[in-house]
Amino acid sequence: VMIFVGTAGKSAQFPFHVWLPNAMEGPTPVSAVIHAAAMVSAGIFLLLRIFPLIAVGIATNPIFSIIIAGIGAFTALMAATMAVAQYDVKGVLAYSTISQLGFMVAAVGVGAYVAAAFHLITHAYFKALLFLGSGSVIHGMEHGAEHVHDHHTDPQDMRNMGGLRHKMPVTFWTFLIGGMALSGFPFITAGFYSKDEILAEAWYNGPDNFMGYIVFVMLALAALLTAFYTTRQICLTFLGKPRTPLAEHAHESNSFMTIPLALLSIFALVAGFVGIPDNFFGTEKLAIFTNHFHHFVGAAVHESIGVLYEADLVLHKIETIPWSWVPIIFSIVVALGGIAVGYMMYGRNPLESVDQEDPVIGVIGRPIFTFLENKWYWDELYDRVFVQPTTFFSEVIVYEWIDKGLIDGTLHLVANTIYAIGQAMLRTENAVFGDGIDWIKDRFLDFAREWRTLQSGKVQEYALLSMLIAFVFATFILLVNAGIL
Repeated sequence: VMIFVGTAGKSAQFPFHVWLPNAMEGPTPVSAVIHAAAMVSAGIFLLLRIFPLIAVGIATNPIFSIIIAGIGAFTALMAATMAVAQYDVKGVLAYSTISQLGFMVAAVGVGAYVAAAFHLITHAYFKALLFLGSGSVIHGMEHGAEHVHDHHTDPQDMRNMGGLRHKMPVTFWTFLIGGMALSGFPFITAGFYSKDEILAEAWYNGPDNFMGYIVFVMLALAALLTAFYTTRQICLTFLGKPRTPLAEHAHESNSFMTIPLALLSIFALVAGFVGIPDNFFGTEKLAIFTNHFHHFVGAAVHESIGVLYEADLVLHKIETIPWSWVPIIFSIVVALGGIAVGYMMYGRNPLESVDQEDPVIGVIGRPIFTFLENKWYWDELYDRVFVQPTTFFSEVIVYEWIDKGLIDGTLHLVANTIYAIGQAMLRTENAVFGDGIDWIKDRFLDFAREWRTLQSGKVQEYALLSMLIAFVFATFILLVNAGIL
């Protein structure tokens, strides 16, 4: 569980999901790497590498599966609802990343090790494609801003776009491929096969692990919303007429941007073919398909899981699950259904102006839309629960009371005490050694000043004084001898 907490933070799972949308603020190629393959994938990769430990935990204590699969499924569905109400072209993709990572975590939680790894790979292709595509769109919009000298209109707001299908055809078609792969468009996109395998594994594990059925329903709803908000994004960005001068004067990006888009779009289509189940459509006896990805990745833990299964420590081995029509029917329905609803709402009647109300508001209502647009108010809640108390504790208790009151007060008390003692010692020194010595010195000076008058340098005065002294002594002696004194 502690290791999973690390995964939840690294791969932006609830309740640690709020940081990831901020990661899109950097350059778009950096966002593509972060969201698709590098940083956020590390948490999922950790779970995959320690999957035998996860499998033993799930078999030993069902609460382990509830924690991992539950948080993953909830994150997938929650982030999908947030993406429905976002207008930032990269913001939609950021919440989509959180949702897709939730798919992978939920898959690990129900024991679908290979399915999680498969979706991790396919997601890297089409999410990198979508982020780079959004970067191309933003680049084209910024060119329009330079052309019309408008630096106030947000070039990332999809409401300011529209009509870019004709302005940026390469970006449009590659973005469409990436969007359809993210939506799980049936049979021809990589996202379909990886998402379907997760749903199939969840459905298969339902009898042994009730979380399987819960995860299946929640992920199916998340997949439906994914297809919807992806179609919404494509329609708002590329279809209809330009809604701002920026979109009107946008242009296609150069080959340095479009060639990577074209290459990634190929993998967004064909990467899923290596993971087609051996028994796809129940054709295992005909040996038409070979799940190369399953046999390659599953081999990494096949032996260890087999040993644990023989020791009755895990629920099942790494093996091809039996064919079932239920997951694939749901996969096709939710993908096509979400795309169809999105196109009906945004494609058939594209927005004509920036101020036109979003069609989804009329369906779910303004309060719910505002709730979703503000990301369930998690940022505000965290600010109220964590940030403000921490700020109050730092500014009032730590700074005002402890630092300034206690520590500074103690230091000032000591300093003032020492200063007072110093002042008393200074006054004592001045009174005893300063004023006292000065008084003695002044008396000596007065005495010297009086006696120096006797040293006039005149011999006559010295002789007169000597005679006076001799007379006094002679008189004194005579009086003594006469008995008068």
